[in-house]
Amino acid sequence: MCSNEQLGELSAGNLINDDLPQTRAVAHVWSLKTARSTNATAEQLITSGQWDRNGMTVIAAREQTAGRGRLDHTWFSAPDESFTASFISAVGAGVAHDPTLNGWLQMIAGLSVLDALRETLQETNLQWVPDPVNADNSIDDVKLKWPNDIVFHGRKLGGILAQMVTLPDDPNTVAVIFGVGLNIAVPQEDLPIDAATSWRLITEPADDGGRPPAERVMDLLAARTVRNLEGRLWQFGLNPHGYAQNLRKRVTEECWTLGRPILVHYMDGTTGSGIARAIDADASLAMTDDDGAERLVRTGDVGVLPVGD
Repeated sequence: MCSNEQLGELSAGNLINDDLPQTRAVAHVWSLKTARSTNATAEQLITSGQWDRNGMTVIAAREQTAGRGRLDHTWFSAPDESFTASFISAVGAGVAHDPTLNGWLQMIAGLSVLDALRETLQETNLQWVPDPVNADNSIDDVKLKWPNDIVFHGRKLGGILAQMVTLPDDPNTVAVIFGVGLNIAVPQEDLPIDAATSWRLITEPADDGGRPPAERVMDLLAARTVRNLEGRLWQFGLNPHGYAQNLRKRVTEECWTLGRPILVHYMDGTTGSGIARAIDADASLAMTDDDGAERLVRTGDVGVLPVGD
């Protein structure tokens, strides 16, 4: 059911019609002044019949007041400080409901955002700020923290939440919502956790050209994410199992978690710890626990322990 509040978020008074020009050139865009959760608003757009299934739809919000992450972790953003957007795409039901394949949808989103960040860095003539401590011995670059975070030297830049919405009028298709939240202009003192960072803190001008406004950065990020998502989802739909092998190789290359101590918070409230070893064929995480047993983590929320703990 559509709540009056969320339907009101799509009303003319809450819409911004003159921003995100590059994104509007490649997707259907609903740009909102404020939203409780762009993923929830995206779901309401779908269930109310307002979603255009032809092409990608983007719902972006300048401010998000009640966003949700994995295991109901909260994600909110102050006005114009964060990139908060949801990307809606039609996906074949056969892929979406196949447990050997649907885990790759989250990874597709992660890789697409990762590439969008690097492309935006180049297009805005910025460069990564060298990590002064380099405590994690990683290169100066953004990486994936399995299953859904984007990190820079282990510090969280943002996260991604994928969810599916069934379509009663089309049993062969599922709407997949990829919610993306990135800290863009959040000051150090306002970061939600100590192990977080923001785009402004990890980038600097490559020359004397200066720094682009946050609005342009967010537009580029959204537009590049659309293109990257569309390309990967198209290839995944053509040959799901074959493309999953390519995804597995790429995720393995980009995964910051592998080889590190991890603490797993399972859905049932229990925990486990060990070393992250590999990305499995279904996008789950293979770990060696503290007793030496090999285990697969499929639905746990993985937290990486500091080196030496």
